[in-house]
Amino acid sequence: MEQNLTLPGGQVQSSTLNRIHEASAKFQRYKILLRRRWWFLLLTASIGVCVQALTITGKPQIFRSLAKLVAGGRMVANGDLQWQEQLQDFYGTIIETIESAEMIRKARERLHALYPDLKDSDVDIRVAQTKGSAIFNILATGAEPKYTQIFLNALLDEFISFRQSIREQAQGKVLSTFLQEVVNKQKVMEEKADLLAKFCSANNILTITNGQNESAYFLTQLKAQRETQRTALAEIELALDNVKGAMQERERQANSGGAPNASKPTSSSESGQSAGEAAGSGNKGLTIAEQDYLRTKGQITMLKTKKRTLLDTFKESHPQVMEISQEINGHEALLKEYETQIQDEMRAQRESINRMVVVLDKQVAEREKEAIELGAKLAEHKKLQDEATVAKDAYQKMFERAENFQNMFNTQSDYVAVQERATTASEHTDDWKMPIIIGLIVGLGAGVIILLLFDRLDDRMNSFSEFQALFPGEAVLGQIPEQRQRGDVALLRPNDDRHLYAEAFRTIRSSILFKNWNGKAPKTILCTSAVPNEGKTTVTSNLAVTMALAGARVLLADCDLRRGGVSELFKLPATPGLSEALRGKLHWRDAVQETSIRNLDLLARGDVFDQTSEMLLSKTAEEMLKEMGDEYDYVIFDTAPVLVADDTASFAPKLDTVLFIVRMSSTMARLTGKALDLLYERQVNVGGIILNRSSSNLKEYTYYNYASYYYAPSKTSSQSTATAPVAKS
Repeated sequence: MEQNLTLPGGQVQSSTLNRIHEASAKFQRYKILLRRRWWFLLLTASIGVCVQALTITGKPQIFRSLAKLVAGGRMVANGDLQWQEQLQDFYGTIIETIESAEMIRKARERLHALYPDLKDSDVDIRVAQTKGSAIFNILATGAEPKYTQIFLNALLDEFISFRQSIREQAQGKVLSTFLQEVVNKQKVMEEKADLLAKFCSANNILTITNGQNESAYFLTQLKAQRETQRTALAEIELALDNVKGAMQERERQANSGGAPNASKPTSSSESGQSAGEAAGSGNKGLTIAEQDYLRTKGQITMLKTKKRTLLDTFKESHPQVMEISQEINGHEALLKEYETQIQDEMRAQRESINRMVVVLDKQVAEREKEAIELGAKLAEHKKLQDEATVAKDAYQKMFERAENFQNMFNTQSDYVAVQERATTASEHTDDWKMPIIIGLIVGLGAGVIILLLFDRLDDRMNSFSEFQALFPGEAVLGQIPEQRQRGDVALLRPNDDRHLYAEAFRTIRSSILFKNWNGKAPKTILCTSAVPNEGKTTVTSNLAVTMALAGARVLLADCDLRRGGVSELFKLPATPGLSEALRGKLHWRDAVQETSIRNLDLLARGDVFDQTSEMLLSKTAEEMLKEMGDEYDYVIFDTAPVLVADDTASFAPKLDTVLFIVRMSSTMARLTGKALDLLYERQVNVGGIILNRSSSNLKEYTYYNYASYYYAPSKTSSQSTATAPVAKS
């Protein structure tokens, strides 16, 4: 089995499938942990229950007394008597006050004053609010029943007295504050009234009001006159730019009998003179220059008409035509002179209007300033009057509140009252069920946490996924399932009914046969492990049996020269064997023994002796390996663990490949890594890893279970089981 499973087309195995396998491996690891350490959880749970039981039984006898307070509403005199509910904001204050050390001290002093002969005893006070209500349950717990009840009543009395003293202090403080506010308001009222009186004595309000009205009227008239003059000034500017057009408009208005256009405004003196001249000429509203201009223009029109009539009869050079042309030229020159006079008159009118606008601007500014001053005085008077009124109203209201405060306070009742006095103290017994359950749960939780902590520190591998995560560079040839049976595990035999177990070794055999060895396939194979008790000898023996059942000639050699036990599995003598052959006492072929499995021979360990590493490094060992390889298809050596003796690390480089066996849920990862590093340092060709005693419950191993469908139970299975050789687990 290669480390990286690939799909057709070179696709890597689905990451989702890997996650499923990892989750299953983790679940299986915790399952194994629980199966091994269930007693620890039982122990921690028992400890938790015992601790709670001792706590309950070790408590002294106590007595409890209960009293109740109610936080309702209060009567408030605010105009009319009203009932006012208290908000929940005060509830925390009540609880903290009752439980405070100062309140308990005062209650104890009250108790000593009332009952001097009563012996002191510790009392614990707890206050709790009933859910959804304004009722407070005060619970007193003590060792003496009578003292507990009396102390609780003293605490209630002291609490009510404390609240009464707080109310009285608040009354005096508030009343003093009210009186001070009344004095302040009166002082402000008098100051405002004095300011208003001074202002009225210095200013006649009626005269100011009438003056403001007159100023507003005159200001309106002046602004209207100014706008009229500005309009006339704009029309004169237009007329100066186009005198002919302006005169045509004047002529049209004169012929129609209408009023003169506003484009000819004049000053008062000029207007009288122009009016007189216009009256003398019969054209009212026109100046003499304008009348002459219009008369000359009319004559020019008549001459031009006469000239056109003559031209119909005479030529241009005719004396009459030439005479009329000269008259036209004379009148046109005169027309230009009149036009110049009109422009001069307009300019004079413009200067006159500009002077009038300047005068009006000055008058408007003076009237505006006068109006602003009068308005400011009126506004100041209104402000002082309003302030005096506000100050007077504030004083009246504060005075009324001060008068009503005492009556209002007397009608208030405290919103916290005693609903029930302290009950007779009775013995209290704790409920043992819930503490026991809590102890059980806490004990189990502590046990689980401790087990998980130990599991994090435990680096033993429980599944293929865990091994692959820790050693991603190592190829896994196969997994051998754990045999759940008592006693020793029997070696494989033909038609073995342990299909899952046999199929695992067939998988390892196929991995060896078809693995890409980058050259020649191995013939001499060494099987080892990191530490003892990993099932190395059993795996090696069953691997040799599986190779022989496939038809290959196999020699199984016990190379663990100190504690080898392969011969015991096959029920054969341990001597003579490999140790004698290495020391030259006999040829290795003379020590080979036939087994009950066809094509499988065994070379036992031989006698135990010292200096085994030297023998395995000798030239005799190399010659022996060459001869074995020539005579057998496969030579499989079972050697000592790597970390126990130097024999394996010294002998392994001489062989074609090494198969490293790891026992699941037993071998520590750090020991496995150390053993593999040691082999790689000796330039050993590690061909793959065999995972022994893997759990067949994992999803990554489930497919092996289908092997039972391919084999029918043998009729002689029970007989063969009795005669088969047995292997030690």
